[in-house]
Amino acid sequence: MSSTSLADFILSNIEPILEKWELFASDIFARHDLDTVEACDHARGVLIEIAADIGRPQTALQQAEKSKGHAPNTHEMKSEAAQHGADRFFSGFSVTEEVSEFRALRASVLRLWSVSNPELPPGAMDEVIRFNEAIDQALAESVARYSAEKEQRTHVLDMLLSFSPDLNYVLALDGTLIYANKALSDLYGTTPEKIIGKHFSSLSSIDPVELKQHVAQVIESKAAFRGEVPCADSTVKHLKFEHLIVPVIDAQGQVEALVGTARNMTERDQLEDDLKREKMIADTIIESAPGPFFMIDEQFNLVRGNSDLKRQTGYSVEQLKGSSMLATFHEDDRALAAVKFLTAFATGYARLEVRVLTCDHGVRCYLKTARRFLIAGVPYLAGFCIDVTDRKLSEDALEREKQFSDALIESTPGAFYVIDAEGNFVRWNNYLSQLTGLTNTELRSRPLLLSIHEDDRPRAAAIMKEALESGFAKAELRVLTQEHGARLFSMTARSFTVGPCTYLVGIGTDTTEWLAKIKNLEHEAWTDPLTQVASRSHFMEMARLEFARCRRYGHALSLWMLDVDHFKDVNDTYGHPAGDLALQSLVKTNQQGLRDWDILGRLGGEEFSVLLPETQTDQALLVAERVRQAVASARVALSPGMSVGLTVSIGIATARQEDVDIESLLSRADQALFEAKRTGRDKVCVAEQLASDVSSKS
Repeated sequence: MSSTSLADFILSNIEPILEKWELFASDIFARHDLDTVEACDHARGVLIEIAADIGRPQTALQQAEKSKGHAPNTHEMKSEAAQHGADRFFSGFSVTEEVSEFRALRASVLRLWSVSNPELPPGAMDEVIRFNEAIDQALAESVARYSAEKEQRTHVLDMLLSFSPDLNYVLALDGTLIYANKALSDLYGTTPEKIIGKHFSSLSSIDPVELKQHVAQVIESKAAFRGEVPCADSTVKHLKFEHLIVPVIDAQGQVEALVGTARNMTERDQLEDDLKREKMIADTIIESAPGPFFMIDEQFNLVRGNSDLKRQTGYSVEQLKGSSMLATFHEDDRALAAVKFLTAFATGYARLEVRVLTCDHGVRCYLKTARRFLIAGVPYLAGFCIDVTDRKLSEDALEREKQFSDALIESTPGAFYVIDAEGNFVRWNNYLSQLTGLTNTELRSRPLLLSIHEDDRPRAAAIMKEALESGFAKAELRVLTQEHGARLFSMTARSFTVGPCTYLVGIGTDTTEWLAKIKNLEHEAWTDPLTQVASRSHFMEMARLEFARCRRYGHALSLWMLDVDHFKDVNDTYGHPAGDLALQSLVKTNQQGLRDWDILGRLGGEEFSVLLPETQTDQALLVAERVRQAVASARVALSPGMSVGLTVSIGIATARQEDVDIESLLSRADQALFEAKRTGRDKVCVAEQLASDVSSKS
């Protein structure tokens, strides 16, 4: 047999080579359900490209570059080998299987060639080397394309998962996060990189016990779990997520990882609750209608109705659903009704009088209204029916309804008003006209803002805008009244739409006296009724706040305890009214000697306390001495020609590090006051000096 070059051999024996190759790689193809045609998709082209390459002359430089893996087409993504790599990736092959294919192809060529060429021709080794280089290059192109497709798919998948609003994650069997998308990391206010590698139990917002049970269940059963798991985001807002946890099963049938996705169902549940509520409201309104209610689609088929419609026709709403509304009309009126319904769909509104076939009273004449509205872009007509057979009775009923609504408006506890979108009055009650002093003619089409104090008009305009946009708004505004000037009113505004027009309906309640009473009650609660200084409770509240501020910022704070000397003698000698005058005079003297920021309070009887913020002991002593001297030098006029002198004892304490609360400071000041009284009264004692004296004596 004559010797044949390797390139020529490949070109002339492609089919036998492929048959041999299929035998080598048959187990690989079987695993992926590939038939012969699919298996040889690009192998034939790869062989042709290899034959052309080894049959093409090359320079020493090209050979050297190729031996280093720098072949010209190494990064080419359109060669047959590259296409082969892409197809194998999309067929589910592993890289190992792809490499095995090329090894089988190499073996098929060389074995068949060696059999057909017992004696190798001159230069055969060079051809073998070039063949090996060419097939290695083809393998490199195939793997490069395989890797590129895999990387692109991974990147696309990661991008899809990252932009998904659902939580997507992969867990190792021990509960460690292997993958987390952006939605999951956003839930914790961080990035995916910072939570990957953490155990899910460390993510405090998910209930770790419940999720651990579900994970264990999936691993044990190898079946997916679907269910709701409570959760909270980084703001500790309680959420509800529906989790789907799917096991990843390896070739041996064992769970190797868990893939999970979770969808936030909080808004869905809230929407369902809102839907139920809105449906109940709508059903209540429909059932409260003064007659049959109907809702039809563009084919005039009934979609919704009320119990009055059943009483009218003798058929339940469920029986009537899907049937033409025209069937309930007298046959002579059906054409007119159809035209009117078409008009309503086209223009938005129509009214018609038709004869209706009732179950109990034969043919009755009904006035029907039909108004178009859209649900998810689909038009419907909704309307009410009024029996006008006895028109006078209907007119009387309508008049009664108007009187009823007028009575409701007039009984409103405050100023009732309806304004249009421009803020002009449309309807009001007598209280509003009397309040403003304007006649009905003057109020009609008058802007509401003209009745608001000019300083409050920008806020009133903003409130109107808010109500028109969100449906409701409320504010405290000053209203210009005819007899009492500007009065503070609590104003509400709720939007509603009639046809193409939007209006605001509201009530204004005069809160001027109420607020004054509240302020007066607050003053009475905070103020001692006799001396008009802070009551004990209010003083203690302010003292605790000041003590906390002193502690927080490291500022100085001193406190007095002041007691009138021999005050019982004043009450016993001159009477309790004189004692009251003495205490009031004492407070005035104290206030004259104190600074603006000092706080004076009456703790009870003739005992007072003074809080001196930002004050050290020496300054507190200076002010106390000034007050003591002023009291001692003054006389309290009890009646014409009669007066009495007072003296006071004062104990001072300055906040120290060991004081745990304001009561500690009061206790030390009280001890200093006791010492002042014990040692002669009409004097000031300092708690810190007493402590120093005791320490020096010991």
